[in-house]
Amino acid sequence: MLAYLQVEKLTKSYGDLLLFEDISFGIAQGQRVALIAQNGKGKTSLLEILAGDAQYDSGSVVYRNGLRVSYLPQEPKYQAHQTVMQTCFASDNEVVKTIARYEAKLQKMGEDSMDAEMEELLHLMDYHKAWDYESRIKQILSKLNIPHFDRQMSMLSGGERKRVALANALITEPDMLILDEPTNHLDLEMTEWLEKYLLKSNVTLLMVTHDRYFLDRVCNLILEIDNRQIYSYQGNYSYYLEKRQERIEQFNAELARANNLFRTELDWMRRMPCARGTKARARKDAFYELEEKVSQKMYEQRLQLDVKASYIGSKIFEAQYVSKAYGEQKILQDFYYNFARYEKLGIVGRNGSGKSTFLKMLLGLEPCDGGRFEIGETVQFGYYSQDGLQFDENQKVIDVMREIAEEIH
Repeated sequence: MLAYLQVEKLTKSYGDLLLFEDISFGIAQGQRVALIAQNGKGKTSLLEILAGDAQYDSGSVVYRNGLRVSYLPQEPKYQAHQTVMQTCFASDNEVVKTIARYEAKLQKMGEDSMDAEMEELLHLMDYHKAWDYESRIKQILSKLNIPHFDRQMSMLSGGERKRVALANALITEPDMLILDEPTNHLDLEMTEWLEKYLLKSNVTLLMVTHDRYFLDRVCNLILEIDNRQIYSYQGNYSYYLEKRQERIEQFNAELARANNLFRTELDWMRRMPCARGTKARARKDAFYELEEKVSQKMYEQRLQLDVKASYIGSKIFEAQYVSKAYGEQKILQDFYYNFARYEKLGIVGRNGSGKSTFLKMLLGLEPCDGGRFEIGETVQFGYYSQDGLQFDENQKVIDVMREIAEEIH
């Protein structure tokens, strides 16, 4: 595969906080890569470095010559007085620059004149597919539910401004996309459209997302920043969890063996502080290396994508370590589950084990003793309870239905 990006021995820190050290990886043409890490461990910083928006301490970032790269930051910048369309045409990309040069050249030259510069500009207009740039902008904006192209950016919500920035990143049809949480502020329909767009375009992709379903559908490679290093997994999120667990178990086993050896060597160091022979010096050097290794912490076994605010359209609900008991009868204890869209889940259990209680806690009809349910912002539940529908017996059927919904699809 053709190499698009090569990162070698990259290090980044903020003061005493070391995010990653001497990390190396590459991205090839056609790969769709998800970047995963705990919050605050360097995901956004790495994307900013790759996009040229942040400095790094050491190492190198090399793109293939002539590669067209578009970047969607987590918090896009904008000019409040500009309209949506002006914002799209104010983007600092080669397509907009080519259009501006072409229009300026048209104003300077006569109707029949043609020179080398104009021939070059015509070639660039063809190369960048710039002739229908405005219509393509409007098409993508409409798909992202931004129908009013003349509205000022200051009048848009934060979610709408993020979607305008996403449209800007997509419209140039780059060779490589770098996206920081692209599904934030997208509803279900918009997220599905973006999935299809990315898969159909065959664009090379590097993104950060907290939407596991979106990640599984779109990405074929996962990079994980962990303990200031980077690890690569060729597969989807489920494969990543399996292989990461294997790596953790192997690391913890090695660390346990190192701790056992350390206790033996520590006892020797205390008894032989003045040892001067060659073997003794080598053993002392090995002790200090071992001491550094055992200073590392064992990994926790539990891992999920970071728990953050609701992601519009991508999250249905997330049970965040929910506990519930009635007296001494425990219904749930530290229960975690992330329910993605399109899942179909059945709850089974003996009578009285808590099935209905679980549903009531999910719907907010029953409090949790510990933990909480995080519900996606656009999610609406339809609930058929064990007790059936509660209604006034004197009401007509149509009136009962209207209280539930004016329209039935």
